[in-house]
Amino acid sequence: MLVDSHCHLKDSRYGKSPLEVAEDGKKEGVSLFINIATSLEGSSESSKICSSIPYVYGTVGIYPHSDMGVGTDILQVGLEKIIEGNSKIVGVGECGIDISDHTPARELGDQINLFEMQVELAVKKGLPVIIHNRNGDDKVLEIISRYKNSELKAVAHCFSSGWDVAQKFLDLGVYLSFSGMITYPSRNDLREVVSKVPDDMFLLETDSPWLPPQGHRGELNYPKYVKIVAEKVSQVKEKPYLTVASLSTANACRLFNINL
Repeated sequence: MLVDSHCHLKDSRYGKSPLEVAEDGKKEGVSLFINIATSLEGSSESSKICSSIPYVYGTVGIYPHSDMGVGTDILQVGLEKIIEGNSKIVGVGECGIDISDHTPARELGDQINLFEMQVELAVKKGLPVIIHNRNGDDKVLEIISRYKNSELKAVAHCFSSGWDVAQKFLDLGVYLSFSGMITYPSRNDLREVVSKVPDDMFLLETDSPWLPPQGHRGELNYPKYVKIVAEKVSQVKEKPYLTVASLSTANACRLFNINL
């Protein structure tokens, strides 16, 4: 059994419905999918998707550069309404800090406000935060550290920093989620993190349709490729594949409070 803890099941590039994409994953041993939202509209869509597919759960959240021009208060009300209307919404995100050449881009100060709102919402609703972090290690850690002694649960999605940063997240109780990036030949730094992360603190994901694993680069990514991520973790950790599958599934279900 495998869980793709971070995928985007609805994308026109697939040429398939969310159900068809998920069914393709099930044929490859993926039993559970967490469909991740990045906008208010996407959050509503995520709720619809997880309501219609028994083995799919969803999140609500605003990506750092999404819904620009919409007030944070309005976004909060919208997200909260969706959470309250669907018990299969199991997280808030992806949300966080994105310091990049993204166009158009939300100012850093506004990104921080948006992220803080969603962290507060997650704490209020007892849901984990799915952290998006691009070149924002220090700021993300500073915000999350304020909640060290609270009930906040979180996962650093598509973890891409080194072991020094990984330790800081782990010290705050934040899970690390590994994507196909760990298969890239140049990412020895990520494989070091994989080798050292505690068995009860890692998740597996695809971030599909983005970030395909080695052997599929330049193509669309699919949830079914989480199997490739699991195989790489098995190799790096020197643990049987089934052990990695079992550990990562248990970790995901614990974080998202899902009973299988």
